[in-house]
Amino acid sequence: MIYSRIKSVGLCPNPRGAAGRIARWANVPFEEMYYTVAGINHFSWYLDVKWQGKDLYPLLREKFKDPDEYLKPGFLGKDVRVDPIAIEIFRNFGYFESAFQHITMFVPYFRRTPVLSEKYKVDDFGPIFGQAPKRTADDDAELKKQLASGYKFPVTTEYRWSRHAIDIIHSMETGTLRRIDGNVKNNGLITNLLQGCIVEVPCLVDKGGIHPCYIGNLPAQCAALDRANISEQELAVRGIVEKDKKKIFQAMLVDPLTSSVLTMDETREMVEDMFKIDKPFLKGFKSTG
Repeated sequence: MIYSRIKSVGLCPNPRGAAGRIARWANVPFEEMYYTVAGINHFSWYLDVKWQGKDLYPLLREKFKDPDEYLKPGFLGKDVRVDPIAIEIFRNFGYFESAFQHITMFVPYFRRTPVLSEKYKVDDFGPIFGQAPKRTADDDAELKKQLASGYKFPVTTEYRWSRHAIDIIHSMETGTLRRIDGNVKNNGLITNLLQGCIVEVPCLVDKGGIHPCYIGNLPAQCAALDRANISEQELAVRGIVEKDKKKIFQAMLVDPLTSSVLTMDETREMVEDMFKIDKPFLKGFKSTG
């Protein structure tokens, strides 16, 4: 079913950001590293990681084979942080993923118990997230002052989170060929993920627009993890479009993390609580039954 005919592409800084993390771990210049990442948003996989034509995965497997070594403070230098969650996924599934600590929301291995949460420091998102509420409030207050005073915003060439959108607009206007990582409809791009779902794949951009690249099959273990979350997403979307609370409940039931922590009755109670809290925004939904 088609819900909108608006042309769109989903953009996320994680594929590039996590690739930079891998470059630091491999001790190679990020600008010289080549990678291909594919999967779903916040859960895509670095299918290849190369520097000067050399596969970096054997080096990284050797570097991270012993937790007693790589978890020591300063293992890769005082300014290079080793993420134990990313390393655990890599060691057990064979590939790095793009999620950073977002991965703990997709899989059941790190949040099932308080002991696991503490071991993997799942709530340690660093200074960026800890400072976010105050920084956002301060920025909002400053913006309101500027708008009220008729402040003239300067033209700048600096851009961060908006860089992908700016690059796309530039390529479509000038014809400059670029390669981005975009979230697009899976029309045969990743052949062992659900057709029609949203996948994250390399895309070429030029005057003709955005051209997603064919990937083929993901490694079976990577596809299996992604499919578990795509099934949940499908139920959630159907629940939202059809205003069917039962499908929302079922989406929660099949969520890998939720089902590892809560019973069916606890999940139903959680869904009912969520609908009560967001009642002003969720009118017309059918009962869970």
